Amino acid sequence: MGISDPRLCLDCKRFLKNWVEFQLVDEQGKPLVNMPYRLISRGTPGYVRQGTTDGFGVLREEDLLPHPVTLYISAQPLADEMEQRPLREIRGEEASVVKPKAEAEGYQYRYVTIGQISDGLPVIKDWKDSKDIPPPYHFPDPEPKGYQVHPLNRRYVLEICPFRAWVLLLHHQKEYSIVNAYNQCLMSVLAYADGDVDVEGSVLHFFNRQMVDVSKLPYQVEKASATPVVCDVPFSERYTRVEFIDSQAGNNKQGDTKLFYAASKKDMIISWRGTVSLDNYLTDATFQPLALSCADEKALCSEFIHHGKVHKGFWEAFSLVGKLTVPSEETKVTTVFSDISDLVKNKLLFICGHSLGGALALLHSAQLKEHNPCLYSYGMPRTLTRSAVEELSSIIHYRHVNEDDVIPAVPFEQDMDNVFFNYWAPAGYDWAVMKLLSPSPIIQAIKQATASKEIYLHHGKVVHFFQANSCPEWLISARNASLITGVAERILDNTTKLYLIPELNQETEKDFSLAGERQ
Repeated sequence: MGISDPRLCLDCKRFLKNWVEFQLVDEQGKPLVNMPYRLISRGTPGYVRQGTTDGFGVLREEDLLPHPVTLYISAQPLADEMEQRPLREIRGEEASVVKPKAEAEGYQYRYVTIGQISDGLPVIKDWKDSKDIPPPYHFPDPEPKGYQVHPLNRRYVLEICPFRAWVLLLHHQKEYSIVNAYNQCLMSVLAYADGDVDVEGSVLHFFNRQMVDVSKLPYQVEKASATPVVCDVPFSERYTRVEFIDSQAGNNKQGDTKLFYAASKKDMIISWRGTVSLDNYLTDATFQPLALSCADEKALCSEFIHHGKVHKGFWEAFSLVGKLTVPSEETKVTTVFSDISDLVKNKLLFICGHSLGGALALLHSAQLKEHNPCLYSYGMPRTLTRSAVEELSSIIHYRHVNEDDVIPAVPFEQDMDNVFFNYWAPAGYDWAVMKLLSPSPIIQAIKQATASKEIYLHHGKVVHFFQANSCPEWLISARNASLITGVAERILDNTTKLYLIPELNQETEKDFSLAGERQ
């Protein structure tokens, strides 16, 4: 049996002529001071050297055998400290400010994550992974084994990646935000993905893999290669709750409504999926207006919209989610809407959706209006009638329309209700279509006599992507009409895509004006 401390062995002293230094710094080159460590030599595994780093982040051990040594940094102090250290702006080792300085001074340079040098796993609050592994980027090995180096008699400068995560950059404001429009558009696309963490671009892969890998920016949303606008936060302030909801999952399959919601320390984002399946198309076509007032026994009594009417198909697709449940620590299970209501407290709320998803997002915004939602929708159909739209006028909503997309044009801006819905629904739909299409004076007279103010209207401020063609004035003249075909290509060259927005905040308007002047 050997002696645990080789320095106590008289015959060993002639071999103990080796030393090693480690310097621990962050991505800005600032040292990690008073960081507890352990160091073990392969030659004397029973002897553990320990201490803390000095004011320069340096630790030095002498009287070592010429064998590889393994450094172990205390996991919890390391994680707590590196959460507070900022990332450098440009990712990748090639952008390091530490590496050229270290190499110029003759030191060995290494870039590491906390999981590569820690002595175990720290407590990571609210980290829940379907594979029961720690964050893969920060902890490449689920069971950290320290950091081994060889040869000795030199200094190793370890640049440590901060223990951070990405969150979406979102502005909770009444004025239009281009960043919001972009990021919430990507989240509307993400709602079309599934929930399998192993599928790149899925909801869980995006939040539990891409958004916790700070070596690079998030790169895939559903099937699209796209990078959202993000900022880094301490790992404990990341999206700690991510739920993917599918009404067709489990044994009690019903309808076809999907959404996801993700909550960080400060924000919560909810995204509803749009039209994909036959069930969704049937939902879109079920345009019968249903009264919302609790004063009418035959009405829905929604409890969060008290006037006007709602599109039946959209209402049923939305209400379906109220019957679904998610796991809960306190009650084992809770309804989706109850879970969202609990999570959103003291957070900034952002809601989005495309097509059918935009309609469902509007209804959800109405349900959560006391939490001041910031709603951005894309290509959404009309959902509510006049009185309901007026009641919800205080909700922040920017509604995006792409050129002449037909979806925002339906249901038509008319009173689509009629008495036949009370007796036989198919007759109600037939009569509604007949009123729209029939040129008969009698039908049109009945239409005018029975019309009410409860016509379908859009909610929110419109943002329009509009394609404009500029035509030279000389082509307008009738005598030049024969030349129009010949210069068609020139006309097309003058096609412009306009991004028409209702307003910007004053600071952004000023920035745009200055940019225009410079051009």
